[in-house]
Amino acid sequence: MDRRKFLISTGGVAVAAAASTAGAEAVARTSTPGPAPEGATVLRLAMPWRDRPHGPAESARRLAQRFQAMTGGRYHLQIAASAEDADLLHASSHALAHRHPAFSYFAGLPGRAGLAASDFAHWLTVGGGQMLWDDLSADYGWKPLLAGHLGHAPPLWSKAPIARLSDIAGAPLAIGGLGADAARALGAEVQPPGLDAAVRALEDGTIHAAETGGLLTSLGFGVARVAKFATGSGFTGTGTALALHVRLDTWNRITPEDQAILAAAAEQEFHASVAEDRAHERLARQTLATAFGVTFAAWPADIAGALDRVAEATIAHVAGYDARAARIDQSYMAFRSAVSGSAAPRRHSVAGAIS
Repeated sequence: MDRRKFLISTGGVAVAAAASTAGAEAVARTSTPGPAPEGATVLRLAMPWRDRPHGPAESARRLAQRFQAMTGGRYHLQIAASAEDADLLHASSHALAHRHPAFSYFAGLPGRAGLAASDFAHWLTVGGGQMLWDDLSADYGWKPLLAGHLGHAPPLWSKAPIARLSDIAGAPLAIGGLGADAARALGAEVQPPGLDAAVRALEDGTIHAAETGGLLTSLGFGVARVAKFATGSGFTGTGTALALHVRLDTWNRITPEDQAILAAAAEQEFHASVAEDRAHERLARQTLATAFGVTFAAWPADIAGALDRVAEATIAHVAGYDARAARIDQSYMAFRSAVSGSAAPRRHSVAGAIS
């Protein structure tokens, strides 16, 4: 079920029904890949979210279908059980941050430090970001391709209003990436995120609040069934970019022509997901408010001020991790300064070099 049809063809209570009962039948249908055409090269695709007919899993499947079509069926992508079994991983680069914290620059930074989706793509394309991303990823066996986005300004979803900093201090929250570190600095007890798991944990009361992506993504995940308050513009203010991580041995087996086709398919899916988010933001907000009774609110002043401070400190800590992180930070912040006019932060130099 295409997210555009999901929004446009449903309204009022029907949206609630579609969000909550898209159903096992639809999930089962998308979870069972068809047989590979005779002679096709089969690539296994993993993703950290449930294979459902809307949301980031849909984006991954569109990318897979586009690549298959663009190669005339020479390749066939099937869903893998885990990343360990996969040739391709569709996820944010936060998934690799346990390997090196600078991977978070290629997914989304906390507070106001993030680049808007289009500017992030521009940094990769003309600002040197892709070369830095390739260099970092290669050490861990991956070739990264920008392939999607979870949406701009993801709110913090909760069952009860968040009116002051004390409402999140000590509270269990589900937030990903460096936004989780910023939340911890504000006193929150951050739980492992996982978008599907976050919605279930909100429902059973295991967590008090969660960040589940932009409004369109959050609508697809059904978070508004259980949480009626959407506060702020996200610990990860400009949202989270998604990547298609290709195992280097797989990437190197693909011909240069097919590498270019896969990169083009990923790029097209990134632009499609950004366009969807932008085009349907107003409709998603209206649907969430009218069909689900969601109340939207800006960050309380004390949270907004504190978040800016701890976000900058969090990023500075990552930038000081090693010389490679420092180079990535310098490139990112210089580009951000160039496109926004804001001053780049001053960092302490990092001694040493990475071979």
